Amino acid sequence: MTDKKSNQHSTKKQPSFMEGVSDAMALHFPDMEGDIAVGVSGGADSMALCFALSEYFKDSVAVTIHALSVDHGLRAESLGEGQHVAAQLKSLPNVEHHILTWAHETKPDARIQEKARFARYDLMKNYMRMHNITMLFLGHHMDDQAETLLFRLAKGSGLDGLSCMSAVQKMENDFILCRPMLGLNKVDMVAFCEGRGVDFIDDPSNDCDDYARVRLRKSRDILADEGLSSKRLSVAAKRFSRARNALNIMANTAFESCVSENKSGRVVFKISGLISYPEEIVLRVILKAMSDLQNDTGYGTRLERVENLCADLMKPDCFRKRTLGGIIFDCRNKEDHLILSLENPR
Repeated sequence: MTDKKSNQHSTKKQPSFMEGVSDAMALHFPDMEGDIAVGVSGGADSMALCFALSEYFKDSVAVTIHALSVDHGLRAESLGEGQHVAAQLKSLPNVEHHILTWAHETKPDARIQEKARFARYDLMKNYMRMHNITMLFLGHHMDDQAETLLFRLAKGSGLDGLSCMSAVQKMENDFILCRPMLGLNKVDMVAFCEGRGVDFIDDPSNDCDDYARVRLRKSRDILADEGLSSKRLSVAAKRFSRARNALNIMANTAFESCVSENKSGRVVFKISGLISYPEEIVLRVILKAMSDLQNDTGYGTRLERVENLCADLMKPDCFRKRTLGGIIFDCRNKEDHLILSLENPR
């Protein structure tokens, strides 16, 4: 006999793609006004996002959507693809489309995707700065989140790296990256586009095995058969993020409790107080101090080197003065001080 309750549960109607986007917008971006930017490559994910945002804001005169496509100049077809996107978006009354061009004399011969990504974000941020826009919406979805987690696992990332992408990510200069589709699958976006007659573009580089992300993407069917589905990987990333946030709160408390001096070019901690915390908290305190001193938004010092320093710091009697990431670390046990100072003060 079939369990009626179980059967009702299994046939529960799943929310539509548009409902999923609307729910995410209401949760993360309530009462939003002003112009926003959307990165639109022409693929199913970014096209679905742009059309969904247009529909979401259709009754709001306070929001204009700036759809930004980047011509990287790496393929002969890229300019035509941007023009194709413009033609597709022309029917949307609250969307204006712009093609941004990456000017470079020669095609990069290494790390092409990485350099193109940096150039793309720089171009979009420059446009946003000129038009007083702070929010950039991106078409990252659940499958991207799973792919990012696998990629970072392969690179040996720590907890922060495994937290992957967040729906709201604050950047430098008050820019905010917005990802309302992290709970949705790529197949939903394709179906949404097809249902509305949106002609999207398939990027040939997505099938090129020269790139690690592509090779990982192609392995996902095998992993899914073993239970590592996009959904489960995405849930894992969310749990890593929750743990990271809790640890950062604890680290901020430890920082304020142990710091005795914090001024330009120099930070001093009471070392006995600092090493009374678990090593993970000490690590995060040191990383925060280094970030404050370096005032650097780049990738910074390799985590493994900072981990080694912290492991030595937990035994202060054996700690030797050293320089790491342009910062001098000096442990003065008689004064109960750990002093961090810039090697070359500005």
